[in-house]
Amino acid sequence: MNPYTTDTTPEAEAVQLELIRQMTPQQCLDLSVRMTNRLIRECKNAIRREHPEWNEQEIGLGFIRQNYGDELYLAVKASLSERSNEPR
Repeated sequence: MNPYTTDTTPEAEAVQLELIRQMTPQQCLDLSVRMTNRLIRECKNAIRREHPEWNEQEIGLGFIRQNYGDELYLAVKASLSERSNEPR
């Protein structure tokens, strides 16, 4: 079996996997959501550091481009542009 991570000893990995196996489905879901939210937050923080002049919308667009590609980035950017031009 391939290692779960490259920076964890096999013994520590075995303990981690056993703890995960003991979790309820709800606990696994909660952990997954927390880890995903943290990853998104850290990714956006890295974008902020690289582009301190960007506002939150630009950071969100940068996140989309980096993680989902140019096609979705351009579609979301166009949609946001259309929304901002709509009369209120």
